[in-house]
Parts: sequence; C-alpha cells; structure tokens
Amino acid sequence: MKFTYSTFSQALLASLLAPLLVASQPALANVDIVFDYRYDSSSFFSGANSPRQNLLNAAASVFETRFQDDLTAISSSGSNGFHARLYQPDNGKIINIPNYSVAADQIVVFVGAYNIPGSLAVGGPGGFSSSGSADFLANASSRGQPGALLSTQTDFGPWGGRISFNNTSNWYFDSDIKTNESFSGQYDFYSVAVHELAHVLGFASAQSFTNLSSGGVFTGSAVNDLLGSNPSLASDGHWVSGLSYDGQAAAMTPGISANQRKHFTELDFAAMKDIGWEVSPIPETEIWAMMLAGLGLLGWRFRASQRRG
Repeated sequence: MKFTYSTFSQALLASLLAPLLVASQPALANVDIVFDYRYDSSSFFSGANSPRQNLLNAAASVFETRFQDDLTAISSSGSNGFHARLYQPDNGKIINIPNYSVAADQIVVFVGAYNIPGSLAVGGPGGFSSSGSADFLANASSRGQPGALLSTQTDFGPWGGRISFNNTSNWYFDSDIKTNESFSGQYDFYSVAVHELAHVLGFASAQSFTNLSSGGVFTGSAVNDLLGSNPSLASDGHWVSGLSYDGQAAAMTPGISANQRKHFTELDFAAMKDIGWEVSPIPETEIWAMMLAGLGLLGWRFRASQRRG
C-alpha cells in the first residue's frame, strides 16, 4: 500500500464549551480491539517503547466507539477446534496457533515490527482452519453475522489479524493526537495504525468488500448515498489517490506523506458500513464539541510519498 471540523462569540464559547465537552463523550459501542504483543521480538512496543501502545489503543478507539456489532465468541473445546493462521508480525512468515479462542465482541490483533522494504506497515485479517460441529464451523466463519455465510457475502466477522510495522522507518509517535503540529519529516504512526486496522477489519480485504468492487469503482450504497456517485478504487483496493471527503483526505487512499496526519473520514466509515459493520452516527454533541475545541475540520498536506501496507 502506497504512502506515495458557526461562528460563536467568545462569551457564548465560554458558556458552552465545558458542558458540551462533558456531554460529548460518545457511548462505547460493542467491539473491543485487543492487541497481542507476544511476537514483539524487537521490543518495538515494550520496555522504553511501551508508550507506543497508547497510540495503538487510540487508533483502536476510532472503531470501538462507532462499531455496534455483536460478535459471538469462538471457543475451542473438545472436538471443536479453531486454529488461527496469520503472518507472524515480527518476520512475515505464516504461522498457526492451534485451538485458539476469542471472547465475545473481541477482535485480537497481533502486532510487531521488522524491516519491511518499501513499506511503512502491512496488515490484514487472519485466516483459520476449524473442525467440529456444523454450528461451531458456521460460527467460526461468521461470528454471528448471517451475511458472512451467504454465497455472496454481505458481512464480515473476523477473529482478528496482524499488523507489522517497519522498525526502520522515520516514525512520529505523538504524545497528544488532538494536536496537528509538524512532524519534522517523519511519518505519523497513529495515522498508519488506523489505516492498517481498517484493513484488519475488512477494507480491501473482506469478501464483502470485493463483492462491491466492480469495474474499478466501489458500489456500496452507503458510500454512494454520501457522495452521490461510486468512487474509484486503486488497483490494490484502496480508494484512488487524492480522494477526499468534506475537504479531508480519505484515510484509505494508498498514500500518506511525511508531516501528514490522516483521520478516518465519514467516507471511510461508510465503506465499513457497506461491508457489513453496524456503524453508529457521530453524536451531534460530539460534532459541536469538536468545533468548539478546535479539534475538527483539520486539513492535511500531501508531500513526497513512500509505500505502506
């Protein structure tokens, strides 16, 4: 994948800001994204680097606060066995984790880092093999999402997946993602983590996404309703380079530049809705709070590009 938010008087602002910020805390949705660091052999996320885990959690909250799906548990026991299959995040080799279990509403993402030539990161959903009763096999494939069992899939119920980050890239690890300062020629780790998590969650990787990709465009109804047209796709399944929504660069285009922060736009969320996720709307109080606090309507700059996964 290529790297190639009304005007108010000061008095009104002061009177409204505090109560709106309190009221704007979004209700938590159902999905819980959990990171597994067992393959962090280079200590990219441990020891002195453990604060980087906070950025992964912040990236996960982008989806956790909007996704309302109920995902059933996968419980390996007795003759029912679920065997996770994934690319090991610290070397890219295929591995299997036998008799794996995942709690209800949980998505597990294995993370690690190694030298990935030409990419900032790569990520996607994990595969699996399973054995046991018919009900167990169906649940393993769908996690309770009926549309994931159709011959033409309209939903996606992953157990999780992996993200590998390039440990030789010039990263910017932001201590406060609400800010939009210069990154001094570095690549924004938070933006890349959000992008890769979307791939784990099915953007350009789920069959329900592929089923809506036709003739170089994405034909999902939620996206069409938002744009009034079907947007173009790059050859690798990303949005076409340069696609934006409401003046903001879409998160799921192929590239990000040094000194650039990308946020997950409503266009990106609409695609997630089209592939089967139950996406909640932004609470109105959240929108006003972002405006008042100066956290919304942020622009980005495109610069020279580099590849990412």
